[in-house]
Amino acid sequence: METSTKNDRVNEALFAAIDVGSNAIRLGIATLDGEGKPHLIHRHRETVRLGRDAFTTGCFSEATMCLTVGAFRQFRRLLEQHRVGRLRAVATSAMRDARNGQQLIERIRAETGIEIECISGDEEARLVHRSIANRIDIAGIEALCIDIGGGSVEITLCADGEPVAAQSLKLGTVRLLGMLNDSNAFPRLLREYLDGARRKLRELIAGHRPMLCIGTGGNASALGVLGRKQLGTSSAKRLSLDALGQLLTLLAGMSVQERIRKLDLRPDRADVILPAAMIFHEMMCLARCRTLELPDASLLDGVLIEMSTQPELGLIAQQRMLRAWAHGLKDKYHVDERHAACVARLALQLFDALAPLHGLSPRMRLLLEVAALIHEIGIYVSASGHHRHAAYVIMATPMLALSASEKRLLAQIVRYHRKASPSTEHEPFRKLSTKKQAIVWQLSAILRLSIALNKERRDRVRHIAVHIDKKRIDLRLSGEGELLLERWAAMRQRDYFHKAFGKQLVVSLEDSARRPTPATTPAAR
Repeated sequence: METSTKNDRVNEALFAAIDVGSNAIRLGIATLDGEGKPHLIHRHRETVRLGRDAFTTGCFSEATMCLTVGAFRQFRRLLEQHRVGRLRAVATSAMRDARNGQQLIERIRAETGIEIECISGDEEARLVHRSIANRIDIAGIEALCIDIGGGSVEITLCADGEPVAAQSLKLGTVRLLGMLNDSNAFPRLLREYLDGARRKLRELIAGHRPMLCIGTGGNASALGVLGRKQLGTSSAKRLSLDALGQLLTLLAGMSVQERIRKLDLRPDRADVILPAAMIFHEMMCLARCRTLELPDASLLDGVLIEMSTQPELGLIAQQRMLRAWAHGLKDKYHVDERHAACVARLALQLFDALAPLHGLSPRMRLLLEVAALIHEIGIYVSASGHHRHAAYVIMATPMLALSASEKRLLAQIVRYHRKASPSTEHEPFRKLSTKKQAIVWQLSAILRLSIALNKERRDRVRHIAVHIDKKRIDLRLSGEGELLLERWAAMRQRDYFHKAFGKQLVVSLEDSARRPTPATTPAAR
């Protein structure tokens, strides 16, 4: 959610982003370089630890709120001084978790005019991935991206450059300090606390073998610099597992004050760097990675990159990401790939042919494609009621390229690909707006029909000719061999289709589809 600045005399070539984190609040002001990429011309950091309140009392104190508003007043002065044209401010877990987070957002807006957008862990991971992809070539390999913030750790598994799975863990450094306290027993307590994260990470990377880990966040950069200074590593942008282990021993053997004095760390970095090092080390061990890459990638950088990208290019990137995620989920739950691809192909044919009737956007076409690819993931849980299990898995799985609203919509489209029709007796469907309920009806009807047209998984329907008049939707099937079974299965969906589109469904066969294939003729025998 971008906003313009108050200043009437703005420089449209300048744009800015604010990252309202749990350990600090950061501002970046950028312009475009010769390649059309963001070039940072000013960076400012305010040390306001929102997570100290959010993760202990669950509520921001008046003192913390005053400090935060003061920081945003400083940001406003800098924005006006540089005459910045566009701004996007995003807040992460501390603002999301605090009971009076929205109150603080409203207070900042009233006193500074700056609008803040609370983003989900999925959106945070997506934006960090954009930053990573802009700095490291991860095409053709599998990589595990680990972004450690003050309130959460966002873990993203990438294959051939695209994210295929993600997991958000409440293991942020400030959160952990508040929960476990900074004591001599902290390393032991943290190792015990990490036990719960191990199972989730194993599930995330099951069937994959990442070649490297990529660490992002302020602590990642600080560890790289420490490795260069203390251990003489070849680069501040890379740490081996052994070097990270040595840094971990060094940090654990010092008090916070010693880290400040001997390692020249900022006070707000000296306490959180130990849990960050432990988390990185644990993740690398579980992923069996020997190398941790440390690019200058961040949430702030990802926001600036997205602001600099043409809208249509951003949509293409999200489409690639969502398709990669769908294929990753399909592989994880052992979906029949050939059947899924056939259903997706038929569903997109029908969507395009019925466009004059439904008038839905390309984004909804993409949701239908994903629904077709993953509609059978629930069978992994149980064949009985697998449509309901699939909807549950979708809602429980992080998705980097979908908003929360789109995710709910996708879950309902898949939920109704078989068995019961959409009903307001079902709470998730009832909570959708009237417009979105209509979309669920129409896209689930197309999905049901596409599944029927691949009855017995024979992949024989090659083309569907569609004719629409005032009362009827005529489908004429053509393909390989007799399509009598496919026509019969499709006609069984006519009542559902009528409820979705308000027209009678008629399915017929091309003459060629009625004739037996050469392999079944007497001469061929």
